[in-house]
Amino acid sequence: MMLKTIRFVSLVCAALVLGLTVAHDLEIPAKQMLSGAEWLTMQHTFYGGFAIVGGVGEVVGLISTGILLYLFRKRRTVFILMLVATISFAGMLALFAFGNNPINQQVAMWTPQTLPPTWHEARDAWDSFHAASSALAALALTTLLIATLSDTPLSGTLTNKPLPESG
Repeated sequence: MMLKTIRFVSLVCAALVLGLTVAHDLEIPAKQMLSGAEWLTMQHTFYGGFAIVGGVGEVVGLISTGILLYLFRKRRTVFILMLVATISFAGMLALFAFGNNPINQQVAMWTPQTLPPTWHEARDAWDSFHAASSALAALALTTLLIATLSDTPLSGTLTNKPLPESG
């Protein structure tokens, strides 16, 4: 039961952070049409919950997937899948720590009056770091799903009873 719970937590975290990062990615075309002042207003008002929920999801995902990595250390295929997922979660945290967070701190100090002429470079970098996080979140979710499905019996349900014939 503990193994199933940890797998569930890892999968939910991967799905959650994928959803959050893809939401940022889907905003990119519209945000590129905003003026600097409009973009700044959006950055200052819309993203507080993203960082909190995403940060918790990434940290809990890293921890739970790291536990799975250890638990599956003797099963080569599942171990490799868990290793990829663990590295993906660690990569998402690194992208935030060394990419998005420094930009967030810089942008938080800007006002419409102090917005630098190169503000769009910060916007584009912020979007690029989120796009990279989306790719890592997709990789984490995919590898976790493959690992879970590889442990699911093909011939029946989780109790190994045969599936009913469809007629």
